[in-house]
Amino acid sequence: MYGYCYYAFDCGCKVRHKNSAVLVHQDAHMDKCLFYTHRFFLIISQIQSFLFFCQYRQFEKVYNPIECHFSLSDKKLKVIIWYFHEKELILQKQSEDTKMRRSLLAFFFIMFSSLSGWAGKVNLDSLYRILDTAIDSAAIYKQQKLDHISVIEKQYASARNDQERYQFALSLYREYIAFINDSALNYIQVCMECAERMGRKDLQTQSELALAYQLADTGFYPEAEIHFRAISKNQLTDEMMITYLTGMNHLYGEMGYYSHDKKLREEFYAKSSAIRDSLLQLLPEDSYSYNSLKSIELNNQGKTDEALKCSDIWMKLAKPGTRDYATMSFYRSEIYRNQGDVEMERYWLIMSALTDIRHAIMDQAALWSLANSLMNEDGDPDRAYKYMDFSWECISYFSTHMRSWLVSPILTRINDKYKQNLHQANTNLIWTIAAISLLAVGLLMLLFYVSKKRRQLAVIRNELKYANDELGELNNQLSAKNNDLSEANQLLSEINEQLRQAIIHLNDSNRVKDEYIAKFLSLCSNYIDKLDIYRIKINRKLKAGQHSDVLRMTSSDQLKEDELKELFDHFDTIFLRLFPTFVEDFNALLKPGEAIIPPEKHHLNTDLRIFALIRLGIEESSKIAEFLRYSPNSIYAYRARIKSKAVGNREEFEKQVKEIGIKG
Repeated sequence: MYGYCYYAFDCGCKVRHKNSAVLVHQDAHMDKCLFYTHRFFLIISQIQSFLFFCQYRQFEKVYNPIECHFSLSDKKLKVIIWYFHEKELILQKQSEDTKMRRSLLAFFFIMFSSLSGWAGKVNLDSLYRILDTAIDSAAIYKQQKLDHISVIEKQYASARNDQERYQFALSLYREYIAFINDSALNYIQVCMECAERMGRKDLQTQSELALAYQLADTGFYPEAEIHFRAISKNQLTDEMMITYLTGMNHLYGEMGYYSHDKKLREEFYAKSSAIRDSLLQLLPEDSYSYNSLKSIELNNQGKTDEALKCSDIWMKLAKPGTRDYATMSFYRSEIYRNQGDVEMERYWLIMSALTDIRHAIMDQAALWSLANSLMNEDGDPDRAYKYMDFSWECISYFSTHMRSWLVSPILTRINDKYKQNLHQANTNLIWTIAAISLLAVGLLMLLFYVSKKRRQLAVIRNELKYANDELGELNNQLSAKNNDLSEANQLLSEINEQLRQAIIHLNDSNRVKDEYIAKFLSLCSNYIDKLDIYRIKINRKLKAGQHSDVLRMTSSDQLKEDELKELFDHFDTIFLRLFPTFVEDFNALLKPGEAIIPPEKHHLNTDLRIFALIRLGIEESSKIAEFLRYSPNSIYAYRARIKSKAVGNREEFEKQVKEIGIKG
């Protein structure tokens, strides 16, 4: 199995773990290389232990790919990784993260930092980025949904009888139920007509129940109640009775929630409660429906701890990535909202919204609820507007007046917030303009004062010139100008201080140059002697006819390697003699735990040599690479990696390195 190395290993035909990777191909720019490694399988096993999913040759999408996409080509295998459980996305686990970052695929799941429970602190920033990515890909999910529906519609159009037409219409209803409301209503009515023509009272009743529930769910309460009351309860099976009671409970619950009349609201809630009690008696306690109803009921009663326990069971029964999972996530967020846990509320709203978006669910509540939460003081109005804008598009596509009515107050809040921010921005702008105006007036006054002083200095200069010419006769006048000269002396002292600092820098540079010039002359002399000795050896062997020995001597890289080692040893020795505290001073610029320790005393490693050359004034990566026998891209990667460990501003890091060893 092959993969690309993006700074995970050293480029330039080098790997950090020589026994773990075999170089296959390196591109011309030397910024990435193709390699074979058994470490890839180790990484895959780690991924699988984290409940991630990966396949070779053919990739089946589970939910949604992460931001980094790899693909399969003729010569190169790149890997696509999908996360398996959305709920296992965001809890932090620092020790695992640290190890993962060092592996080849770490950056693919750096945002995923824990896998079990909810005990840790959620990383909402990572989730927001994932949600934003999902929103950006919403058109793809929608098109996939439409493509799938198109296939079923073709099957429906070619149906040979009412039985097939019923089945395909039912499938289309289920596809449209949370996608386009009008289409869902249309196809469930088709189901009713087909069932009536077939004489199937059971199917007709099921279709009637589905129609009534859809009407209740989308705000058509009078119509829904008419359809529910038209159903004969005596003809209902136990399963149908559960569906019937579920729909009636939902209808009166919705009517109570959105009623503005207190008396009617209490009446609707009483009906809903009575129906729910009957429904709970029919449902098994370990069922999805029982725990969902119980969790919602306990939350409405303010028993949030009990509701959360019930929700835990509900969560285990909800299959991740389904609409049931999205519904569970939404109502779980309601529990945390009642507990005042804003962070977990937003977490579960994001989980619900992600499932909605990836399944092209247009009848969604999580995203506009999240937008409403983000309008609070600790929220993000800009992000809220983005989510609300997308949610409005979905609601408009779903086409129901009830959802539009629900969203309108949030849009009003966002509009008011933007007006408030605009007013505040205008106020700040006015104050800024006023401050700039005052500064401009002050600057003009300062310029006038400076101009006046310059004219005064010119006059004084002329007077001094005249006084020098008449020095012998004007000693008394000169003493009167001592005050003016004292000011000039103060200015001269400042200039002298600047000169002193410049001399220090110059002396430091001269010291380094003198040391390296002397060593360079010595090395040149030594290399001349070595070359002469090498010439004599080759001459003797040629005279002796030992051509194979000469060929062996000239073919070996050992001499070059020895000379390079000696060169680096000389460099390290001279540099550390010039800057004996360089290693300690350099590590003081790095974050705790990121110190670079040389392999040997009085020697430097590659990282330290790069910045030693920078200290000496060699800043271009190409020149550093030429000296150290690396590629420029490798040198750039080294510099970028070290600067990322800097304590302060990474852009000032190299400037600070250049000042090491300079005495004030």
